[in-house]
Amino acid sequence: MATQTGKMTVGRFVKEQRLNLIVPSVPLDGKTILITGANTGVGLEAARHCVRLNAAHVIIAVRTISKGEAAKEDILKSQPGSKTIVSLYSVDYTSFASVKAFANKIIAEVPKLDIVILNAGINSAEWKVTDDGWEHTLQVNVLSTAYLSLLLLPKIRESYNNASTLMPALVIVTSDTHYWANFKQRRMAGEELGILKAMNDQKETTGMDKYMTSKLLEIYFVRELSKWVDRNYRGEVVITCVNPGLCHSELIRETGLAKMAGGAFKWMFARTAEEGSRNYLWAATAGREAHGQYVGSCEVQRTADTVTSEEGQKLGAKVYQEIGEVLGKLDGGVKMFF
Repeated sequence: MATQTGKMTVGRFVKEQRLNLIVPSVPLDGKTILITGANTGVGLEAARHCVRLNAAHVIIAVRTISKGEAAKEDILKSQPGSKTIVSLYSVDYTSFASVKAFANKIIAEVPKLDIVILNAGINSAEWKVTDDGWEHTLQVNVLSTAYLSLLLLPKIRESYNNASTLMPALVIVTSDTHYWANFKQRRMAGEELGILKAMNDQKETTGMDKYMTSKLLEIYFVRELSKWVDRNYRGEVVITCVNPGLCHSELIRETGLAKMAGGAFKWMFARTAEEGSRNYLWAATAGREAHGQYVGSCEVQRTADTVTSEEGQKLGAKVYQEIGEVLGKLDGGVKMFF
C-alpha cells in the first residue's frame, strides 16, 4: 500500500531507515539480469542476491573491468556451488557513445534480458562537463540513464511470456532526496529545453540540489515512460523506480556531505548495502503493482508533491519531452518513445 504522504519528514526518514526489510525470496531460475554499477555497494549486493536466488545469468556492467572482476570473484566466493553465469561488460555513463556501444553489445550477445536494474549514478558537488557537453551529474543520472533505458527496452520486452508469473522489468534507481529538491529550474519550463538548459547552467544548479533534482527528473521520466509502455507494449514490461534509502556505500564519496554522513548520522541511521539492495529485488519482482511507481522500504510509496500535483504532472511531461528532444537528436532510433 502506498504511503499516504508526499513529504519526507525527519521522523518518517528515521522510521523507514530502521525498518526490517523483506529478504528477497522470489526464485529467479532461468532469468537473465543486468545490473549497472554493480562492482560495489548496493548494486553489488543486488547481484549477489540474484546469484543466491538461482538466476541463470547475471550481467555486471561497470566502468572499470578490473573492479568488476573483483566483484565477480567476491560474489561467486560467497555463493559456492552456484551454477549462475556471471558476466562483465564495460560502460561509461559520461559518454553517450559508450552507452550506445554497450547497449548494442548486450543486444547482440545476450539472448534475453528479463530484469534490468540501472543502479549506476553519481552524487558529486564538483561541477564538471562531459565531452558530450552536459554537466556530469545530469548526464549520468538522467540523460544516459534514460538513453540506456530506451535502447534496452525492446530487448526486455522480448522476454514477456504470459505464462510466466514474473514480468520483465526495468528498474531505475532514484532517491528519497527528491522530496527535498528545490527544483528552481522549473521556472524555465516554458522555453525550449528550458529545464535541461537550466540544469546544465552552473549559475542555476549548485550544491546538493543538483543531485536531488536529478533524482526528481528520473522519477518524472519513469512515470511518463510507463505510460508509453501501457499504450504501446500493452503493459508487457514493468517500469519502476526504487529508493534504496541511505546506505553504507560509496555514492557520496565526492560530496561535501561525506564527512557529515560518514560520521554519527550515517552510522546511526544508514542501512547496510545488503539491506538497501532488498528494495531492488522487491521492485524488480513486484509486477504490475510497481509499474510506473516509486518504491521504497519494499513497498509502493507516494512521491513528492512536486511529482503528483497538477503542476508536477505538467512538469513531468515537459521533462520527458525535453529528454526526448535531446536523445532524439542524438539517436533517431529512440524517437519512437516520444
